[in-house]
Amino acid sequence: MSWEEAEQRIQGAAKQQSRSLDLSYLGLTEIPDAISQLKNLQTLSLQGNQLTTIPDAISQLKNLQTLSLQRNQLTAIPDAISQLKNLQTLSLQGNQLTAIPDAIGQLVNLQTLDLHDNQLTTIPDTISQLVNLQELDLRNDQLTTIPDAISQLSNLQKLYLHGNELLKIPAEILGSTYGDVRSGAEPAKPKDILEYLFRIQKQAQPLNEAKLILVGYGAVGKTSLVNRLVHQRFDASETKTEGIQITDWPLYLNGNEDVKLNVWDFGGQEIMHSTHQFFLTERSLYLLVLNGRQGHEDADAEYWLELIQSFGGDSPVIVVLNKVEEHPFDVNRSGLKQKFPNIKGFVRTDCETERGLDELRQVIEHETDRLEHLRDPFPASWFAIKQRLGDMEENYISFEHYRNICNQNQESDLDSQDSLAVHLHNLGIALNYKDDPRLRDTNILNPLWVTNGIYKILNAHDLADHKGELDLGCLPQLLDPKNYPRQRHGFLMELMRKFELCFPFQDSQERYLIPDLLDKQQPLEAEDFILEDCLNFRYTYPILPEGLLPRFIVRTHVLSSNTLRWRTGVILDFEGSRALVKADRQDRSVSISITGPKNKRRELLGIIRYDFEHIHNNFKFQPEEKIPIPNHPKLTFSYKDLLVMEEQGLVKVPKVINGKLIHLEIKELLNGVDLTKRPQTLRDVEHPSKALQLFYSYSHKDEGIRDQLETHLKVLQRRGLIQNWHDRKILPGTDWKNELDRNLEQADIILPLVSPDFIASDYCYEVEMSRARDRHDAKEAILLPILIRPVDWNSTSFCDIQALPSDLKPVTKWSDKDDAWLNVMQGLKRVIQVIQKNKSLQ
Repeated sequence: MSWEEAEQRIQGAAKQQSRSLDLSYLGLTEIPDAISQLKNLQTLSLQGNQLTTIPDAISQLKNLQTLSLQRNQLTAIPDAISQLKNLQTLSLQGNQLTAIPDAIGQLVNLQTLDLHDNQLTTIPDTISQLVNLQELDLRNDQLTTIPDAISQLSNLQKLYLHGNELLKIPAEILGSTYGDVRSGAEPAKPKDILEYLFRIQKQAQPLNEAKLILVGYGAVGKTSLVNRLVHQRFDASETKTEGIQITDWPLYLNGNEDVKLNVWDFGGQEIMHSTHQFFLTERSLYLLVLNGRQGHEDADAEYWLELIQSFGGDSPVIVVLNKVEEHPFDVNRSGLKQKFPNIKGFVRTDCETERGLDELRQVIEHETDRLEHLRDPFPASWFAIKQRLGDMEENYISFEHYRNICNQNQESDLDSQDSLAVHLHNLGIALNYKDDPRLRDTNILNPLWVTNGIYKILNAHDLADHKGELDLGCLPQLLDPKNYPRQRHGFLMELMRKFELCFPFQDSQERYLIPDLLDKQQPLEAEDFILEDCLNFRYTYPILPEGLLPRFIVRTHVLSSNTLRWRTGVILDFEGSRALVKADRQDRSVSISITGPKNKRRELLGIIRYDFEHIHNNFKFQPEEKIPIPNHPKLTFSYKDLLVMEEQGLVKVPKVINGKLIHLEIKELLNGVDLTKRPQTLRDVEHPSKALQLFYSYSHKDEGIRDQLETHLKVLQRRGLIQNWHDRKILPGTDWKNELDRNLEQADIILPLVSPDFIASDYCYEVEMSRARDRHDAKEAILLPILIRPVDWNSTSFCDIQALPSDLKPVTKWSDKDDAWLNVMQGLKRVIQVIQKNKSLQ
């Protein structure tokens, strides 16, 4: 039947002179020779069959541009494939290939070559002849070497080598996975990956260094454990750890191997849990320390294990039952191990009597020995640089100084210097935030300088008394002036902003609010929300992450006022609608209730969900989204379940309400919480379609106004119409200028936020706007100025271009800012419609 079906499709394609033919998943073991007659064919899909060879007939399809042969049983590629000179995409993943012929180099127009999930041990030197190749996927093969010639592929933009363990390339160097890149992440530069690989192939030695992280509540004995294990001492009156303590612990593994553990001892105070997450890393060994004093050790264990899993992934965990002489206790070991398979053991200890310490040392040494990346090869020059940085007494140096040190130690390549900076950052050896233009010039040699500075601010009594309001003028009293000179205060505040721990008040850049220190009392206005009269939505979590609501308050602060924020909730106002968003730790949930006009309620919910989704992307787990039933807000349906039901053609869903079986309209439930252009399927939710790229050009002095605009445009983002980009979104480890230039070149719409500070900025006005104007005049992008503060408009270089808001009235001059931003959004919508129409015609 499959053969006959294939012949029929080939005959139909020949009759219609088709350019595309799909013969996938027909169970074919060979292909009818008649396929060679399809001279006009440009796209041929043969994936998911049982082909063992590629027939010569395929080589006669001279106009073929895309050939899909993935998920067959191919063991070899014939040289005849070289005749497909017009081929641009070749997909061979999921076969049984052990080699690629030299003839592959003759496919000079090839742009994408997918060879992942085969049995390749190397690739031929002739691959260097694929001068137009942009993407090469070699994931999950069995590669042992890569030819130097691959470096000649000057157009290569994406190189995936993940899953080739024998190459010994660290995850930090490999960069974002294929799936992450498909979801919008930036891929690593092939040049960086290859330079590291070729360097370690020539001269390298194992790093033999890893991170040991101790977590647990305060007063469980973490610091005492470190002192016993590392320094062989004990102090019964040990003071509590403020922030993080970092200790070097030299180990001697297997009787012949020197290894160093960087021991990070995290303070257990509740206020600091939300900031710990920024230093909890994968590829580490964790010690979870518990004691039985409070009597809820099983719940404590689950809380911390969930937190470790969220930020440390599958890193191994040793659970330490401490102070067992003082308070004997145990936990449900089998139950915890079943739920958290990364637990490698349970050890009962007591630091005062030294009970269990020898056993704990042995378990730590055993698990350290098994750490996957402990022995990652490290280039000799990198060792020298790491040693030099470690010997320096300074807490921080400029990034330029770091580059000079690299140059002095035979590492002159800038990309390799950047790769090493990322590597040292992830190991916790030296911190660098070169992804952020406001932070990039400082290289932190002493991570304690950062962590303790932030924790000093968070733990300040005066700050707690003022409900989280911080005046920058108070920092000299909070921080040691010798270690934290006044000129570095701005760096710490920018870092806290980067971590979404605080935001500046709109009326002053000298005053900040830290939501983690807000009052716990919910305002009376929260009682105004009658659930039955509201649009409701809910998130439920396996664990409610500390700092979740404070981060949300930071992200949405332009929609809230000071009196309507508290530590676990906030009330937002947006164009006539109002939302109550609050967290319930016991219920491990966040509830959202919105009043106002129906269309505006949905728009505000779209903004809220957009911001929560951004925060959730930092977690390894995803919460469950739930839709409360109208008039019965305590009864809910799973949002994704409803999408699946709708995708399968179901119209109604049953629910028992007050003892009666009711059938509810699925479409009505979904439309109630989604914007008008709702993703149509579950796949659309997980993989949104291509949106127009929007680029902000602005002065950092106008960042607060940009935040306001971005908040209003989240409605368009939620609809999948646009994707915003500005320099705050530059990813760690990337060159900020190159990233700016790349996103400016890719933008469909360029929004300069025009103000006196923007005009005065040489980079914004002269560099960015010069290129933006060129692209606008060439009809490659649309330049759409947004006038935010009064300027001499007629003297600007783009005064001839239509601007927003209408009538050239600056946003700050509108009495109602919502009206101003609504005017901007409506104008932007019209531009989007024009671009979409032009693209559809193309």
